[in-house]
Amino acid sequence: MEDRKPSSAISPGFAREQLLELLCHCEQFPLTLLLAPAGSGKSTLLAHWQAGDTRRTVVYYPLQARDNEPVRFFRRLAEIIRGQVEDFDISWFNPFAAEMHQAPEVVGEYLADALERIAGGLYIVLDDFQHIIQPTILDALSAMLERLPDSTRVILSSRNHPGFSLSRLKLENKLLCIDQHDLRLSAVQIQQLNAHLGGPSLSQSYVDSLMAMTEGWVAGVKVALLAYARFGTIALERFSGSQPEIVDYFGHVVLKRLSPHLRDFFLCSAIFERFDGELCDRVLERSGSALLLEDIAVRELFMLPVDHQPGWYRYHALLHDFLGKRLAVEQPQRIGPLNRRAAQCLQQRGDLDQALQHAQRAGDPVLFRGMLEDACEQWVRSGHFTEVLKWLEPLREAELFASPRLLVPMVYALTLSRRFHQARYCLDELVARASREPAVDALTRQLLALNLELFQFDLGFTPGERWSDLLAPGVPPEVRALALTILAYHHLLNARLQQAISLALEAKVLLGQTGQSFLESYADLIIALCNRNACRAISARKDVYHDYQRTARSSPAWVNRATAMVVALYEQNQLGAAQQLCEDLMAVVTSSSATETIATVHITLSRLLYRRQSDGRAGRLLEQLSRILQLGNYARFASQVAQESMRQAFLAGRTAALDALAQRLGIEARLAAGEWERARPYDECWERYGLAAVYWLVQRGAQPRACRILKVLAESLRHSEMKARTLVVEANLLVLGAPQLGRDEQQRALLQLVERYGIVNINRSVFDEAPGFAEAVLGLLQSGLLAVPEKYRETYAEFLQAESTAPAPPSDLASLLTGKEVEIFDCLRSGLSNTQISARMGIALSTTKWHLKNIYSKLNLANRTEAILSQHPRS
Repeated sequence: MEDRKPSSAISPGFAREQLLELLCHCEQFPLTLLLAPAGSGKSTLLAHWQAGDTRRTVVYYPLQARDNEPVRFFRRLAEIIRGQVEDFDISWFNPFAAEMHQAPEVVGEYLADALERIAGGLYIVLDDFQHIIQPTILDALSAMLERLPDSTRVILSSRNHPGFSLSRLKLENKLLCIDQHDLRLSAVQIQQLNAHLGGPSLSQSYVDSLMAMTEGWVAGVKVALLAYARFGTIALERFSGSQPEIVDYFGHVVLKRLSPHLRDFFLCSAIFERFDGELCDRVLERSGSALLLEDIAVRELFMLPVDHQPGWYRYHALLHDFLGKRLAVEQPQRIGPLNRRAAQCLQQRGDLDQALQHAQRAGDPVLFRGMLEDACEQWVRSGHFTEVLKWLEPLREAELFASPRLLVPMVYALTLSRRFHQARYCLDELVARASREPAVDALTRQLLALNLELFQFDLGFTPGERWSDLLAPGVPPEVRALALTILAYHHLLNARLQQAISLALEAKVLLGQTGQSFLESYADLIIALCNRNACRAISARKDVYHDYQRTARSSPAWVNRATAMVVALYEQNQLGAAQQLCEDLMAVVTSSSATETIATVHITLSRLLYRRQSDGRAGRLLEQLSRILQLGNYARFASQVAQESMRQAFLAGRTAALDALAQRLGIEARLAAGEWERARPYDECWERYGLAAVYWLVQRGAQPRACRILKVLAESLRHSEMKARTLVVEANLLVLGAPQLGRDEQQRALLQLVERYGIVNINRSVFDEAPGFAEAVLGLLQSGLLAVPEKYRETYAEFLQAESTAPAPPSDLASLLTGKEVEIFDCLRSGLSNTQISARMGIALSTTKWHLKNIYSKLNLANRTEAILSQHPRS
């Protein structure tokens, strides 16, 4: 999306104080509606309002037609809010549109809940809201407005009435409406604007006629003043048109008086949405455009600079439409050649989307088809699968099927977007055509089929001997590279780590050589996961850091590498950085992101939030992930969700929740069937559900049976390459078996475990998934039997310190907490509940919880109990 700030026909130097004062009343209303036609000065008013008080936290979202899609709209909204509020909760955002369509009201409720957690005031400005007509977005926003916290204000700027009811807000006096009558220029303001534009003095009769003609419409007034300043009263003669005709009329006057050279430049540059000097020189076949653009912008002929892109400009929408129509009327024969050159120039500059738009307008089907085929192949290499679908889905089926070069990227994009049935349909068509005429070679067809089967069936995929042809000597490097990547992932799924890493390393080299940056990052993720599971922590972290640092955030490859980085940060106990990166990823994952990424981000962020006592958000993330996983055959990831859900319920001591989870997962039935009675070849689902059963059994006091399950899991894992999972199981076994061992035996068993796996591999995952294990390690340290590097002690200090750092004494509170936090903390220590604190302070319950979370963090307190005890030290 074009990143721009409010701008309009009026110059930024021309402010309207009375109107600004009216808009400042928005702080008293949950919703403010700016409702007026194009060119009325809405965006400029917003710009002046925003600049008038820099203390406001303002989220400005300039909407375009392509934002009228739920996932894109809410993704961008979340990103922009996070740009202003770093710790904004985005656990409500689901990148899968189907669920949004099913329950938009829930999305709105969750969004309002996330906004309520923000400390301080927030203004959300949605400019050009007339582009939003999609019912799901409107329903979600309506639900959000119904529950909008007092600290948040929303401003909608639109040419049309928003597509949801405002009746309740009007009845409750929660709506401020500023319409076209408020935005009209007065006679005095017309004189002021003319002076600002440097025009000659206006007679009262001219002002009166201008008012009658334009009714104070800002865009019409400005064009008229510009025309009058240059051409005199002739600009007003014989005009009596309505608003839509004003720009056309004065545009004719302005164009007529320009030099032929400048007039031609205006008309021809209207083919661009935005442009710079080099683009104009190459497409318009001229020179010196950069200087000309600067001159035109200074003269304020409705040309605006593009924010954050020095040297780039765009026309005001009103003038852009007018110039485009004039070019079509006066020089229609130039439209094709101009767009053809623009398409070729933009393609060379790497702006494939704009290049294709110009190729379409050129009216040359051969040019468009060739450029579309090239673009789709490039997008597959870089991982921009949504772009492939955006351009190919609108094509007629016959048109798509007629081009194998389009069908191949279509199958890849559909497969990696989890639209497996559609991918199969296109692949079957590709195979059928190959039997009738030469199309795509057999190796590519076979590769497409195996890729589809792997992602569709996950653990159920059985390739057999079908790989041999794809890895034979003489196979094209692009085919071999993808085949190696797919096969490496298949081996990873089946816990054959050495084979997986060997194939992934070879694939990585070939993928880099053939420019397939997205799949290269996928190979990196496979390598990182293999190293992690094989307990090669140092090697894994080194590679992960290097790959992450060399990847631009704008690249789809960044998502895969950031996923590996999340795991590395979490396991090294860098929890703040891990959470920040998780939330960054939550805002950018799409339906075409790797399932490994989606699952890892949701589970890790849930675990981090649970640690910060955000149980509701943590649980919601796991529920959301469970619904996402229903879109395919993802038993492996479902088992990870099951284990984490049970772990959190176990740590919280929520017996009822544990029992409900156990019933839903069929734990009792599995136990009765003897599922974990004897070892079997390693199966991740079996192991994860086994750990879930262990947590449940321990909560019920059935430790002996839990120990038997752990022993069976450990036996199975010892015959596998999954050392990290073996370590987690053995750590749990050591904790549960400790009561049956003497102190010396306990210490000996723990020392042997440390020696077997290395202290560096005993990380945050082990401490989290094996409750009580940290205390065992701490005991060894205190006994002097275990020596660990000081860096390790520092990294895992929360587990390896005998006592928590003493809470800050009351006398230090003022230096550590804000005034409001001190009041809330005093309420808490006096024994008030969260609800009572909310009532006394006059704030929402969720706001109280948010403040308490910050207080605990600042004072190094774990929970409410420690806070209360901090004023009554134990004797």
